[in-house]
Amino acid sequence: MDYKKIIENAKNDRINEAIEAAAELLLLGDVEEIKMTDIADKCGIGVASLYRYFGTKGDIVTKAGCVLWERIKALFDGVFESPYYLEKSGYERLCELMKVFKVLYISHQDFLRFVDSFDRFALNEKISPEALKEYEASVMNFYPLFESAYTVGVKDGTTKAGLDFKQMYISVTHALMLMSEKFSRGRVFESDTGGEQELDFMIQMALSYIKA
Repeated sequence: MDYKKIIENAKNDRINEAIEAAAELLLLGDVEEIKMTDIADKCGIGVASLYRYFGTKGDIVTKAGCVLWERIKALFDGVFESPYYLEKSGYERLCELMKVFKVLYISHQDFLRFVDSFDRFALNEKISPEALKEYEASVMNFYPLFESAYTVGVKDGTTKAGLDFKQMYISVTHALMLMSEKFSRGRVFESDTGGEQELDFMIQMALSYIKA
């Protein structure tokens, strides 16, 4: 019997349990307010072991954040490979993809609040770009779908050629996510017309810019 392998597997199981526990807590409260003791209590692992496995709170929070982004991506698995989607023009595919932002706003406001909270935490803790690479990759995991749809659109003549599409995608994503995060906290002013209405307006502006 390979005891070394058994011990290693048990350790990996505990690490995964801790990450899952942290992910659950991140959807419930502000990242800054969550303590390593909270995560330890949630997963039943000693605080000293958590620090031994992860080194810092930033490390476990970043890994848990990756899990949350992967779960969001998994919600749409199969949708953008279906015949319904693939039969559409490039522009029509982009219209479908833009609905992701409304789905997040309508059904996953806890996730939006986490994204806002994580950004502030990463800045306050001065987490290095190197340490955030895996998280950044998770954030960008929708981009290949958008890029592919745009490329199809250029080929079939439904989207404008020559755009700096990646820059446009990042800019539009930031605008829509920030808007969604704002309205997930509730309406502040009388002039706030509402999340869905303003999201629709911004999405249509972006699509109009892309459309041939």
